[in-house]
Amino acid sequence: MRDLLSSLLDHDLGHLRIVAELWGLDLPPGGVRQAAPPLVQAMRDETLLSEVVESLPTPARQALDALLAAGGRLPLSDLSRRFGPLRAMGPGRRDREKPWRDPASPLEALWYRGLIDRAFGQGPHGPLEYAYIPRDLLALLPAPQETLGGAPGRPAADPPHTRPARTLAVDDATTLLAALRRNPAPGRSLPPDRADALQPFLLQPASLTMLITLLLEGALLQSEPLRPLPQAVRAFLDAPRRASLEHLIQLWVRSRHWNDLQALPHLEAPNGWPNDPLAGRQAVLDLLRPIPSGTWWDLETFLQAVRDRQPAFQRPAGDFDSWYLRDRRTGLFLRGFEHWDAVEGELLRFFIAGPLHWLGLCDLGAVDPEAPPSAFRLTPLAPLLFGEQAPQAAQEEPETAGRLSPDGLVLVPRTASRALRYQIARLGAWVGLQGERYAYRLTPGSLQRASQQGLQMAHVRAVLEQVSGAALPPPLEKALARWAEHGIEARLERLMILRVRHPQVLKDLLSRRATARYLGEQLGPTAAIVR
Repeated sequence: MRDLLSSLLDHDLGHLRIVAELWGLDLPPGGVRQAAPPLVQAMRDETLLSEVVESLPTPARQALDALLAAGGRLPLSDLSRRFGPLRAMGPGRRDREKPWRDPASPLEALWYRGLIDRAFGQGPHGPLEYAYIPRDLLALLPAPQETLGGAPGRPAADPPHTRPARTLAVDDATTLLAALRRNPAPGRSLPPDRADALQPFLLQPASLTMLITLLLEGALLQSEPLRPLPQAVRAFLDAPRRASLEHLIQLWVRSRHWNDLQALPHLEAPNGWPNDPLAGRQAVLDLLRPIPSGTWWDLETFLQAVRDRQPAFQRPAGDFDSWYLRDRRTGLFLRGFEHWDAVEGELLRFFIAGPLHWLGLCDLGAVDPEAPPSAFRLTPLAPLLFGEQAPQAAQEEPETAGRLSPDGLVLVPRTASRALRYQIARLGAWVGLQGERYAYRLTPGSLQRASQQGLQMAHVRAVLEQVSGAALPPPLEKALARWAEHGIEARLERLMILRVRHPQVLKDLLSRRATARYLGEQLGPTAAIVR
């Protein structure tokens, strides 16, 4: 921010005369360079400055307080939206209309008193026009009557129902890596049918797309085909749970490819997504930084405070008309500040209830178990969002053993060794989640698939014994030994069978190319499998 003299020297003599008139001062003869220094000296008088500020109309004082609470500088577009326009006037129009005698807005009242000026500065998305208080005046001005700065919003009472943030992202990442180890996918994403099939095995299914993006950026996955990179995956699975979660958090904070705005299900961008994902995420984190960890915070007052004070946190130059976004639910294009709640408001809700909660950074509170969040609480991990050290947890969740059934059912708790579960996921057919236990079943087909991936029977036995912490049940031991010797000895299939009345009919069908291609194994003189 510039000082008062530099600011006044940028104006014409007529503007300086208006400032002097409103301060009750006389200017010496001469031009701007002769008039500005004595005007500055008079305006720096603390007694006179206090009198001018005390005489401000209430709306103008509120606008000045907003600037003071923000450190003396705010985007002009945000201030104008809240306190009215600051009209651009040339000297001729200004001198004819005399706007300082009847200002159109609180900002004009401050402008013609020389208490604020405007200039371009570097914003989060590029150059941005700011309104500012000259720095030497800023040092002399009284504290704001009403504190508008600090954390946006206000604390909340303890909510009746809470959803604590946990380390579930680490478990879902393990599940995803195991699924792609068993069966790589083409391209850079899971086909929709495979994504749907994986949902029942995830503790936070909505985070699947984000996890794929982060694991690709973190070089735990490679694309085309989409599959794990063994060395990086081994380090991730062997690391303490807290370290693996911190790694995922840092991948999200720095991600250039995960677009939180694009993840909003009701939005589409026919001409491409206009936002900068990384800069936009940093802007949201800057809004969250003043909120104290461990304190329940009211979500609605947080959103309202951002809407009032920094509504353009995602928008270059505060422009609400250039983004070409459409609401899938209504087909309407969401252009203009009147759609802030449907774009920026929903984005902030998603940040809090989505990535921040998924990554263990934010607890959620609601009035009842099925209601959307009404409050949030940053966890002790939140300093990681701002490049700071987070306090160490009191202790890691202790690892627990799994359970083997004689019929080949393997139950692996969420808190078991992730490296072991990754191996079990290669050995068994996936059954589903039973609470927070992953259920797998050893079958001839699953063992054959594991064998094709290079797993030897000795390794299979060792992994199973590690999971349960005990010797294999005798029936399971016997079944594994028999499979190792004979492989698949029988199978059940659902087939379509063609039966004919006479053997000659079947012979004729098998002898003709047009019909033989539809038939498979012959089951007798009058029956065959239909392909």
